[in-house]
Amino acid sequence: MKLIIILLYLLFSNAEEMPTIKIAQYKNNKPFILENINKKIVINFWATWCTSCIKEIDELERLKNNNPNVEFIAINAGDSKKKIKKFLKKHPWTYKILMDVDKSISKSLGVLSLPQTWVLDKKRTIIYKNTKPPSKI
Repeated sequence: MKLIIILLYLLFSNAEEMPTIKIAQYKNNKPFILENINKKIVINFWATWCTSCIKEIDELERLKNNNPNVEFIAINAGDSKKKIKKFLKKHPWTYKILMDVDKSISKSLGVLSLPQTWVLDKKRTIIYKNTKPPSKI
């Protein structure tokens, strides 16, 4: 019994909560505040030069289409709005795109390599962190 309690403590004590972030939206440059969305969230960190990011676009779109109650957000790390616009003409995405032009938010969150996909539960606890999307949500 003690072992189970210790294991549960270790499992949940490492739970990391996503901090509130304020970041510009691609569509209108208005700030988007990632706060109380009250649903699961998939966040994909990407860049236009990242070939692995491009390869997973279809997989992320499939996940989005199969999970209509999940919020999908793409955070571009380091590209200008002009580069993102050119990229989106070839690779259209159907979910919210945010711009971290100076990479300050990505760096503050510890995103050191791309792509990265995170899944947050309704309480903004990070329940998945990997360099590839989950197979299911």
